[in-house]
Amino acid sequence: MSIVRPSAKVPYTPGVSRDVVAGLLNDGHAETVARVAVEEAVNRGARLRFIQVVDDGLTPEAKAAADQATFRAAVRALRGVRGIPCRFEVVVGDPTPVLLHLASAAAALVVGAQAAGGELAHECETHAGCPVVTVPVSAA
Repeated sequence: MSIVRPSAKVPYTPGVSRDVVAGLLNDGHAETVARVAVEEAVNRGARLRFIQVVDDGLTPEAKAAADQATFRAAVRALRGVRGIPCRFEVVVGDPTPVLLHLASAAAALVVGAQAAGGELAHECETHAGCPVVTVPVSAA
């Protein structure tokens, strides 16, 4: 008896990412953003990149606390979902330019609508090189 497994849904294309990028901030809404990103990746048959953007000036303790909070949010969002290749990255810097850079080759970008007073979502919707899914705070 042989088992036939379908080929990967996401073929490799040089220079083009098929990732759904989820911008996770330690703002109390990371889990909601992560859940929407998981759903988006499932719907697109895409890989998932959880990107946590942290300020450069954080103390090691504050950075560790932020890392734990957003990593937990991503893990909770993945509960019960199988077969999504994903990774978690921590990037130091300003969330808007970091996420816009990553979105330039992404299948989609998922961000919270109220992050940084709503500016982040607006800038991403205006300038991203891919579709942007904004997650309203009311979805939390």
